[in-house]
Amino acid sequence: MRKSLIITCLAALTAVICAIPAAADGFMLPVRQPEVNAFSVKYHHVDVFIDGQGATTKVDQVFHNETSREEEGTYIFPLPKDAAINKFSMFVGEIEQAGKIMDKDAARQLYESIVRQRRDPALLEYVDRNTFRARVFPIPANGDKRIRLEYTELVGKAGNLCRYVYPLSTERFSAKPLDDVRITVRLKSKTAISNIYSPSHVVKVDQTDPTSATVTWTAKGVKPDTDLVLYYSQAASDVAMDVLTFRDKDKKGYFMLLASPKVEQKTKILPKTIIFVLDRTGSMAGEKIDQAKNALKYCLNSLKPNDYFNVISYNETPDRFLDKGAVIASKANVKNALEYVDKLDASGGTNLNDAVKEAVKMAAQSVSSEVAPGSYVVLLTDGLPTVGEQNIETILKNVKEANTSKSRIFTFGVGYDVNTHLLDLLAEQSGGVPEYVLPSETIEAKVSSFFDRVSQPVLTDLKLTATGTHISETYPSSLPDLFKGSQLIVMGRYDGSGKATFTLTGTIPGGKSASTVKTMRVTVKMPALDTERDFIPQIWAARRIGFLLDQVRLHSSDELIKEIVQLSKDFGIPTEFTSFFVDEPVVYADAVGRAQESFDRAGAVQSGTWGVTQSMNNNALKSQAQVSAAPSAAPMAAPGSTGGSRMGNVRGYFDQEGKEVAVDKIQNVGGRTFYQRDLFWVDSQADGQTKLKTIQIKQFSNAHFKLLQAYPDLNKFQKLGNMRVFVNGQVLEIGDTGKEELTAAEVKEIIGA
Repeated sequence: MRKSLIITCLAALTAVICAIPAAADGFMLPVRQPEVNAFSVKYHHVDVFIDGQGATTKVDQVFHNETSREEEGTYIFPLPKDAAINKFSMFVGEIEQAGKIMDKDAARQLYESIVRQRRDPALLEYVDRNTFRARVFPIPANGDKRIRLEYTELVGKAGNLCRYVYPLSTERFSAKPLDDVRITVRLKSKTAISNIYSPSHVVKVDQTDPTSATVTWTAKGVKPDTDLVLYYSQAASDVAMDVLTFRDKDKKGYFMLLASPKVEQKTKILPKTIIFVLDRTGSMAGEKIDQAKNALKYCLNSLKPNDYFNVISYNETPDRFLDKGAVIASKANVKNALEYVDKLDASGGTNLNDAVKEAVKMAAQSVSSEVAPGSYVVLLTDGLPTVGEQNIETILKNVKEANTSKSRIFTFGVGYDVNTHLLDLLAEQSGGVPEYVLPSETIEAKVSSFFDRVSQPVLTDLKLTATGTHISETYPSSLPDLFKGSQLIVMGRYDGSGKATFTLTGTIPGGKSASTVKTMRVTVKMPALDTERDFIPQIWAARRIGFLLDQVRLHSSDELIKEIVQLSKDFGIPTEFTSFFVDEPVVYADAVGRAQESFDRAGAVQSGTWGVTQSMNNNALKSQAQVSAAPSAAPMAAPGSTGGSRMGNVRGYFDQEGKEVAVDKIQNVGGRTFYQRDLFWVDSQADGQTKLKTIQIKQFSNAHFKLLQAYPDLNKFQKLGNMRVFVNGQVLEIGDTGKEELTAAEVKEIIGA
C-alpha cells in the first residue's frame, strides 16, 4: 500500500516536471488527486559556492498550495551524479521532516512504473540518477511551504576548463510561472579564473580580482526549461584560452574557442585613439540631438589620460573640434571638447562620406605617429546620405581607401531613417560593430554602455591559426579587438582528429614605444567522436546563417540561399525568410524558391523599419553565444533593450514591422532538431520525407522500453513524447499506436546494431 502511494505521488509530480533539464531542482506532487497541479513555486533561490572544483549548492524553494484545502505532498529531487545531500530542512511546527535517498536502481524502477501509469515520458530523463524523496505535510490551504536543501559535488574538469550544471527543468510542473528565480554562483580558486561562460543562459559576471568571481542569473514570471550550464577556466596565463569540441560520426567537427584576459586589480591601461563623429543635420533636431550630445559628453568624460581623441560634427560639411589630428585627453582638452559639443545645433543635410573619410584619416595620422596605435571611430547618425557622395559602393570604397590605419568603425543608427546596408558595411569592413537605437530607446544609455565595454583595449589585430587540424568557416570571420573584461568566442569547423595546437596572436599597443606582439597557445585533443556538447553546432550554425544573410543582402546568390535554407531547417534556427519550416513540412526545392522570393523583397529595402530589423536580426545571429531557448523560458526583450542581445537567448526574430516573433514549435534535443507536426515532434532529418520506411512503436509498451535499453540515445528525446525520429536510415515513430512487443533480433535490426 505504502509503495503504491509513493508511486502515485511521484506520478503526479511528473506532470509538473516536463520543461527544464533536471538534476538539482526539486518538485512537489500532491497525494490527493495527483493528476492536478495543486502546487506552484513562489520563488526559487539557489546559492552555489565553488572553491576550485568543490561545489556546495544550497536550494531554497517556497511551494504554494493553490487549493482551498490542506494538502499532503511528496517532494522529489533528482540528484546530480555523485552528489551528496548535506542538509534538508522542512519543518512542521518544531518537528523537522526527514527524507530518504533512493539509489539508481530503485529510482529507475520507480520512474518506469510512474511513466507506465502516467503515460508521461518526461521522467525517463531522470532514470539514471539517484533520487531524494520526502513527505511534506501539512501544506495549509492557499498557504506556503518552504523547503531548503544543501548538497555537495565535485565539478568536472577537462584540462583547465571546469563545468558546473544546475538543472532547472523540474520547474515546468509548477502550476504557475515562478514569481522569482535567482541563481548565484560564487567562484574561488588558487589560480586565476577566466573564460566564465554559459551556453544556456545570459548571465551577469562580476569579477574584481583574478581568483574570485560572482555569476548571477535572474528571471521573473517564467517557467525555466533549460539547465543552467556554466564553464570557467583555471589558468595562470595573462590571457586564458580554451577550446571545446563536438563531433558526430562521419562528419566534420565543430569547435568553440574561448579567450579572455586575466582580471588584474592594477591592469596597465593601453592608449587608444578615438574619433567621435556626430550627425548634426536637421533631422537630428530636438530630443535626438540632445541625447546624442549627452552620450558624446559621457564618452569624453570617460577617456583615459593617455588616450588621444577628436570630435567631428557634420551636416553639409564636416567640422573639427580642433583643426589638427587627434590630441591627448588632457583635462583642458576634454573641457574644451565638452564646451564645443554643448554649442552644437542641428540643421542642414547629410554629407556622411566626407565626415567618415575625415575621421579615418585623422585616426591614421595618430597611428602613424605611434601616439596611440589602437584606433576607433564612433559614428552617430540618424539619416541617409543626402549631400555629396550618395552611392553606397563609392562611399564604402572611399572610406576603405582612406582607412590606412585599419581603424575599427562602430556605427550607431538612430531611428528608422538610416541606410542599414551602408552602416552595417562600414562597420563590417573595418572590423567594428553596427548598433541601432530605436525610437523607444535612449541614445545616451546605448552609447555609454558601448563605450564602457571598449574603453580599455588589451589586444588588437587578433589572428587565429591551428596546426594538427584544419579549421574553417570560423565566426566572427574578422576577429574583434579584446578589451578588459570582455571575452572572445570563436566558432568554427575542423577536420581530422588527434592533438592540435591553436595559436592566437595579437598586438599590445605600446604608445610611442614599439608595439608588442603577444602569442597564446593551447594544445587540445580534437576527437573523432564527441557528442556531449551539443550546443556548439547550433551556435555555430546561427553565426554562419548571420554571416550568409549579410552576403545575400549585398549580392543575392542562389547557392548562399540554398545553404541558409538547409542550415535553418537542420539546426532549427528560424529566420524571417525560412519561418515556414516552423508551421509545415516543406520539400527542400520548394523551400529554396519561397526563401528566394522573400530575399528578393527584403533586398530592395535598405532603410525604414524593415531595413533596421533585418540588420538587427542578422547581427544578433552573428554574435549569438547561447543556445536558443523556447519562448516560455524567458520573455523576449523588446528590440534593442538592455541586458544582453535584443532577444536574449530566446528563439525568434523581429519581423518587417518590428514586432517580435517568438517560435515555440521547435525543440533542439540531444543534438537533433524537432518540429511540431500536429501530435508529433518530427526529426528534421525525417521532416518532409515521404519515402522513408516508417516503423511504428506504441509508447510505454514493452517494445518501447526494450528500444530505450538497447539504444540509450533515444532517452535524450523522450521528453518530447510522441515523436518521429530518424534512426538507421528509417523513421521510428513512437506514439499511441504501433508494435507492443519486439524480439531481440527486431531490436537489433531497427537500431542497426
